[in-house]
Amino acid sequence: MTTQLLVLSLFTLATVATAAEILTDKSPASKVMAKYEKVLAAARKNPPSPGGVVCIGSSHMELWKTAAEDLAPLSVNNYGVGGSRMTQAADHFIDNLAIAFKPRAVILYEGSNDINAGSKPEDVLASFKKLQRKLHAALPETRLYVLGLVPSPGKRFEKIDDLRKTNELLRKECETQAWMKFIDTTTPLIGSDGQPKAELFIPGNIHMLPSGYAVWKSVIAPVVVTAEKPFEK
Repeated sequence: MTTQLLVLSLFTLATVATAAEILTDKSPASKVMAKYEKVLAAARKNPPSPGGVVCIGSSHMELWKTAAEDLAPLSVNNYGVGGSRMTQAADHFIDNLAIAFKPRAVILYEGSNDINAGSKPEDVLASFKKLQRKLHAALPETRLYVLGLVPSPGKRFEKIDDLRKTNELLRKECETQAWMKFIDTTTPLIGSDGQPKAELFIPGNIHMLPSGYAVWKSVIAPVVVTAEKPFEK
């Protein structure tokens, strides 16, 4: 085995091990909320400076370990909570992990757990509307970037039509306000055969490899960094 392949294999194993500890939509709500309380306690212990960029969302956000690096030179804090849903983001995360720290921008990834658990796209939209209204009422100058849902392989991909409908509803809602922006992070993860690109996902897992997050960076950074860099202190 070459050194390059050995490094890649070890990196993949480490990623798989990390993903195994991440909560999913199958996790009890009590575990998700316990994880949220830990994330919140850590954030309050070492709070971000006001005027930065805060990321909130489910496991795909939590596993974006390179968010600060990928969005440099922006000041980024990632408070992802695995297993969470848009309902929890609207009821808890937006208030305590975002508004409380007065960010100038919020990046949101939620919805795929909702859909996989049986929620309708319209339900996700309703929770999102509650979230964005809370944010704008509290911080009217803060911008909101909404990421398209990850088209994970396996059983989850059977609900790709609902994922796409959710994306479309979120996109249309974002278009109603200048301070909201929907970013299509779904399409680049799907190959020409219409299936999720296998090389971007952990084998047998719903989560992405570093190569998947490299795709995220290629789509998110040009939008967010370009818009937010002029406001960076």
